Amino acid sequence: MEQDLAGVPAIPSETLLQCSSDLLTVHDGDGNVLYANAACERLLGVPPELAVGSTLFRLVHPQDRAALIAALVELRDHPDGVHVFRIRAMHRDGTYRHLESLARNGLDDPALRCVLLSTRDVTDRAGTELALRGSEARHRQLVEQAPIGLVVVDQLGLLRFVNPAAHALTGLPGLDDVLTRRVADFVHPADRELCERQLQLALVDRTSPGSSEYRLLRDDGLPIVVSAAPLPYDWEGGAAALVMLQDVTLLRQVQDERNGATERLRRILEATAEGIIGLDTEGALTFINPAAATMLGLDAEQVLGRPAHPLYHHSRADGTPYPQLDCPCLDAARHGRPASVTGEVFWRSDGTSVPVEYRATPLRTDKPSGAVLTFHDISERVQTRERLAGLAGFQRAVLDSLPALTAVVDRTGRIIAVNAAWNRHLLERAGRTEDCGVGVDFLAVCDQTIGPARAEATSVAAGLRSLLAGQATEFQHDVACEVPSGETLFFSLQMTPLSTPEGGVVISYTDITRRKTLEVAAAHRATHDVLTGLPNRTLLLERLEHALAHRGPPSVAVLFLDLDDFKLVNDGYGHDAGDTVLREFAARLRQHVRPSDTVARLAGDEFVVLTEDLPHPTEAYLLADRLIAAIAEPFHLAGTTITLGVSIGIALASDPRPEAGGLLRAADQAMFDAKARGRNRFAVYDATVRGRNHERLEQAMALRRLVERDLLLVHYQPVVDLRDGHLVGSEALLRWRGGHQLPDTATAIALAEEVGLIGRIGRFVLGEATTQAATFRTLDGSVLPLAVNLAPQQLDRSLVGQVEQAADSAHFPLAGLTLELTERSVMSEPGSIDVLRSLRALGVRIALDDFGVGYSSLASLRDLPLDVLKIDAGFVRGLSGPNADDRLIRAIIQLAQALGLEIVAEGIERPDQRDRLLALGVERGQGFLYASARTAAALRAQAAGSRDLPPPR
Repeated sequence: MEQDLAGVPAIPSETLLQCSSDLLTVHDGDGNVLYANAACERLLGVPPELAVGSTLFRLVHPQDRAALIAALVELRDHPDGVHVFRIRAMHRDGTYRHLESLARNGLDDPALRCVLLSTRDVTDRAGTELALRGSEARHRQLVEQAPIGLVVVDQLGLLRFVNPAAHALTGLPGLDDVLTRRVADFVHPADRELCERQLQLALVDRTSPGSSEYRLLRDDGLPIVVSAAPLPYDWEGGAAALVMLQDVTLLRQVQDERNGATERLRRILEATAEGIIGLDTEGALTFINPAAATMLGLDAEQVLGRPAHPLYHHSRADGTPYPQLDCPCLDAARHGRPASVTGEVFWRSDGTSVPVEYRATPLRTDKPSGAVLTFHDISERVQTRERLAGLAGFQRAVLDSLPALTAVVDRTGRIIAVNAAWNRHLLERAGRTEDCGVGVDFLAVCDQTIGPARAEATSVAAGLRSLLAGQATEFQHDVACEVPSGETLFFSLQMTPLSTPEGGVVISYTDITRRKTLEVAAAHRATHDVLTGLPNRTLLLERLEHALAHRGPPSVAVLFLDLDDFKLVNDGYGHDAGDTVLREFAARLRQHVRPSDTVARLAGDEFVVLTEDLPHPTEAYLLADRLIAAIAEPFHLAGTTITLGVSIGIALASDPRPEAGGLLRAADQAMFDAKARGRNRFAVYDATVRGRNHERLEQAMALRRLVERDLLLVHYQPVVDLRDGHLVGSEALLRWRGGHQLPDTATAIALAEEVGLIGRIGRFVLGEATTQAATFRTLDGSVLPLAVNLAPQQLDRSLVGQVEQAADSAHFPLAGLTLELTERSVMSEPGSIDVLRSLRALGVRIALDDFGVGYSSLASLRDLPLDVLKIDAGFVRGLSGPNADDRLIRAIIQLAQALGLEIVAEGIERPDQRDRLLALGVERGQGFLYASARTAAALRAQAAGSRDLPPPR
């Protein structure tokens, strides 16, 4: 007998090897068996003496031979550590057994010079794992929809799919920040090589390399450790890897080799990864290999000779004492009865438990002489089982957390699972769940539905049958459901087949009642005015087209109404007061029309009345008179009363085939005619109105031709010092070459604003004037100041850039430029004051033209960023004649002086007007008394030759 270090008799190594429950084999470099223990006959049906000298390769299942060769190559190329692989091998009885081998390459070890394999039968475990995988497949679709960490990586290493749980691991805000990025971007630099190697096995070799631990870099900079298990996968027709990610803390236990042993057989025992313990008949430890010592946290030298049961088998898994009389290990050692046990735990020296599977084999069966205990840690298997059990619970929790009413039916249409929302709805609707709960035939419920819901139920049943038959891949339908309270709920139904061998369909009802309500409200808003509740232009045109298409002998009339001077209400009392007037205006219109008539609001203060079935056109005129009288009644606002008029245009459907848009435009044109004829009246669209509109159209076309053919010009009216008549500046004025269709500049400007050409014309005048004025040099070499008029539509943010660009291109100093605006321009354009302030910041001067005839209040004038105030020509004309009156001009001058503004008078035609202006303190002016507008060449010559103009006429 051998003696161990503690002086306790030891079991011979050969005996330990032969009594081991696992097949222990020794191979040379070519794979030939040099040694096999007795377990060879039990696992393979081959006696050990027949196994020696063969490779046993012929017993390997054909489908596993490639994997075995790859594992042996890996074992040869990486001799360090213990390698694990699985194969199927044929037993002598013709059946295949699932075997798991722990291999170590000792060819380079002088003491071994061989390859060591420890093999055990895992057929039962493989069956269990297959069953577990089948169970998991049944729930695959639900798992894919749940927050579980799954990613798909393509052959370029790009992320092609990331579920919400995996996306949460990155810490990035949006899914677009993750997809199509390289997976290496999220892996710690030190772990990228291992990650890429594992992915290559799945992507290129199409093998499953097992799980590995990586550190992932989150967007917040904090790394997390995950377990990643790549699997070969197909994605959109190409090779990919499916990787499951989860946080892990598992550590691989590394077996330390004991280097002091010299006996070859003992080194075989020490090299195996299986835990092996030798017991004498008293249950004392006679041998413990490094794997067992490591798994139990024991010091091999210190525990030899000590009773084994109190060391690691003293308690059951629940912590209760484990009596020695019940211990299968001691029973095998004392009485020679073998035992194979799973589901128990061994205890480490630190007090933690290890779930194990062990086999106790007596050394002799005829006479008690101890036993050999072989065991291995099944923590991973237990954890897998617990994880799958937890996954089932997790799937249940995910299902119950879904807000949609969800049920799963099998391939016959019978309900096999429902979530909490489904049950709650059944309880609220019927007070019980049995009518449509688990076990109920959903198709039968649909087929037996009666009443108003019958049609929808039939459609749902047909959709489900097509899915179960494989004739469709999805079914979507909106359904209505009336609850006992009388309320109608709306649901979006979606049915999707389960991609599992068992088949089935997931049915999901999502409550869309709120969305449906909002859609109805949105539809109303799309055809009605928000402020007044009246039909808008869209609905008006629909009704007008219908009326015209179905009209009989009675007439159809359109009345286009526009409040007179409504802008004054908004400017003087605010937009809230304006809204009050509009609502009251709409109410009065409804009160004075027939129930069959349509009252609509188009925009602002523009309203339309559509009246049908008129026995005579005069009925439309009488209606217009009633509406004018109704609107003439005072409007009562908070603290005040105002009176407004209304201009009405009437268009009658007299053409054989009238068109809705044309009839509405005709009424609009007639309304403008009513305004032109004095307001607060109605006008009927007739030949006269058509003629005036035709003339206006011809003028607009003429203006457009002038613009498109570059026929526009800029002339300049001199601005003089009234004291001595010398030239002090000029004002740019629009002119054109040839043609007499445009009567005057005022008409051209008004048309340009109306047809949308004012912006183009304004840019032309600004660029042309600054370019030409840059050449207007006086005797001292300075540039003559220039004034340019602006229209209201030009007062937007782009104007600042246009002015800068024009001055820069012309090399014209911004300090010499004055921009003239009317009161209407400033008061009608929101944000114009901010634009003017930006221009003044550049050095540009701002002049208010035609002051006194616009809309400005003294308060608004005070807030305007002005430099110059121009007195309108109408006030200047009032200084001449028998009824001469200078009171208004005196007030304007005093106001300008109080605000620190320069004053320029316009329209000076007579010497007495000039003299009176000088007496009142006005020193600058312009008008025909001095000169009319002249060409750039004339003004250039005048500025260069003399600063004086010819004597006044």
